[in-house]
Amino acid sequence: MTDYSIFFIIAIAATGIGALLFLLSLFGLGEHDLDFDADSGGADVGLLSVKSGIGFFLGFGWGGVLAQGLGWGMAASIAAAAFTGILMFLIIGLSMRFIMSLKSDGTLNYETLKGMTGSVYISIPGGRQRGGQVTIAHPSQLLYLPAIQEGEETLPAGTPVEVVSVAAGVVTVKPLH
Repeated sequence: MTDYSIFFIIAIAATGIGALLFLLSLFGLGEHDLDFDADSGGADVGLLSVKSGIGFFLGFGWGGVLAQGLGWGMAASIAAAAFTGILMFLIIGLSMRFIMSLKSDGTLNYETLKGMTGSVYISIPGGRQRGGQVTIAHPSQLLYLPAIQEGEETLPAGTPVEVVSVAAGVVTVKPLH
């Protein structure tokens, strides 16, 4: 077996496994990746994942095949293969980390509503009685939330209001003057 064929076997195996992972991801079956990154903050995908590992072997194999095809010696071919493998490892790992950082869970943080303005959608009775509703144009979505107010007079629909506090998903509002 020649030196050229060792790189070729690694390249073909990594390409086959990479293609299989790609095909599985098309059907939603390859979405779970083993992640060995110690950094738990931020993105869910670390540099030491299966996909970036496959990327290393893909780059290593094809880099070695190319170097051997150009007539380089074994030491130069291994160096070129290692460089290409590390480069692929970093490109795939950092790309996956970036893509996963774009995910959002869509959970609304009610504390961000304090100070926002909206309008009464369903009249809000006075004296902190329930039954009213407001609309608030949050940056991520239009919200329809149950509302109460501390004043004694009913706030009719269409009245502009400001959120004073939030408790258990119910906003306390005051009319804007």
